[in-house]
Amino acid sequence: MASTKFSEDVHPITELKTKTSTLIDHVNRSRRPVLLTRRGRGVAVLLDLDEYESLVDRAAFIDAVDVGAKAAARGDLHPQEEAENILQSFGDA
Repeated sequence: MASTKFSEDVHPITELKTKTSTLIDHVNRSRRPVLLTRRGRGVAVLLDLDEYESLVDRAAFIDAVDVGAKAAARGDLHPQEEAENILQSFGDA
């Protein structure tokens, strides 16, 4: 995700009501999130759909790695041959 340019990417929430298409076009074109504010405080973020899906996928991956690391720390591991069979089964439907 591209870095936020505060001069371009921070908008009052009233603009979401009056300039929805313009804000969505900006998010899609710039690939940067738009921070929506109310009374000068951030209240929501508008993201490009691809960027949102990428963030969700990354979070799921990080969670899975964390679960695996905790299982390994507990000694809750599969024997080598079983682990290889599990890995080879990925993609099988």
